[in-house]
Amino acid sequence: MKHLKFKKLKLFFIIFLCSPAMLFAQDVNKIIAKHIKAHGGVQKWEAVKTMKISGEFTAFSVVKDFTTFKTSSGLYYSDLFLGQHRVIEAFDGEAGWTIDPWQDILFPRKITKAEANVFYQKAEFCTPFFNYEERGDTVKFIETTEIEGVKVNVIKLSRATGGVEMWYLDAKTHLEYKCESMWVDFAFPSPTEIYFENFRTIEGLVIPFYVEKTFGQRNRVINIKNIEINTKIDESMFVMPKSKEIKKLEFLVGEWDVTVEFKTRSGRWYPLDQTTSAFEFVGTNILQEKISYDRFLHNTKIINYTYDSETKQYRMSVFNDLSSSINIFDGVFDDDGILALDNTKISYSDEKEENKIYTQYSISNIETDSFVLEIKTSSDNGETWKSGDKFTYKRM
Repeated sequence: MKHLKFKKLKLFFIIFLCSPAMLFAQDVNKIIAKHIKAHGGVQKWEAVKTMKISGEFTAFSVVKDFTTFKTSSGLYYSDLFLGQHRVIEAFDGEAGWTIDPWQDILFPRKITKAEANVFYQKAEFCTPFFNYEERGDTVKFIETTEIEGVKVNVIKLSRATGGVEMWYLDAKTHLEYKCESMWVDFAFPSPTEIYFENFRTIEGLVIPFYVEKTFGQRNRVINIKNIEINTKIDESMFVMPKSKEIKKLEFLVGEWDVTVEFKTRSGRWYPLDQTTSAFEFVGTNILQEKISYDRFLHNTKIINYTYDSETKQYRMSVFNDLSSSINIFDGVFDDDGILALDNTKISYSDEKEENKIYTQYSISNIETDSFVLEIKTSSDNGETWKSGDKFTYKRM
């Protein structure tokens, strides 16, 4: 009899020890189900393909209009102001870009890993718990507690991408009250607290129209004025754009038939070779040409074109396989539409080089399907230029 009582007591303790974990596992699923239902339910959200959100965004005490576009596939685009600076953000579900003058970069740049974790959050329609399992995220019930007199259920969300967030869901309404996570402040990781208020129903969807984020002493406020569901979106806006200066060189992109000529002492152009060339963007703002040709000896060149926003000049790097050298040239378009890049201001030594021969690459006669590139030399520091080689490009 005593042995039977002991076994029953042992079984009781096993059940007692195991039941909290089982209860928590059940509770977290029930809490999330109620949370999604409070937002309008699974069917309502599955019917949403696109969303356009507009309203006011407050940063540094400056209130400006903002517009955000989102899609069910995870695309995100936002046009807003941080203080007086206009900032554009975009994300394709895996990688993103931004134009953010706060970093003194006026052209698009790729976002960092820390920013990508934030963009995953920004790209969500509303709650991160909708289809979280399909994304490979995991959840864990932490506790039930009170914040400012509001009873909340605390759930830890661990994203497959590495981010961790603590969500505080109102135990009465089942809607989000607060979130704690890592955010970014001027591209640097920073812990933040996010508060959600003013929930409204739009086409059966319950959405917070007021969101406040705090970063230490700073805060950001999103005050939504209007939401459009399943509006048509031009997905080209999500593609990382090129700088306006590099776009001026887009006429070079493609495959070309090239005639190579050499200028003789008598001033005549002597044919050297007939070859092909290809220009392509190897980076958002890097245009590259690969060309091989015979100029008495065989030459293979890889030429990169970029734009230096500090000097406000185009920059060219030329790798010559024959000499195994890399040379740098810079310059601008002149009033006649000729792009001339030379190395008169490029120096590889602190000492003044006497009797140096300088080189210039000049692109002219620019048409839709043709242009001319000349390689010139100067022995008077760029005062005068003497033509040497000419490359006539015809689009293939």
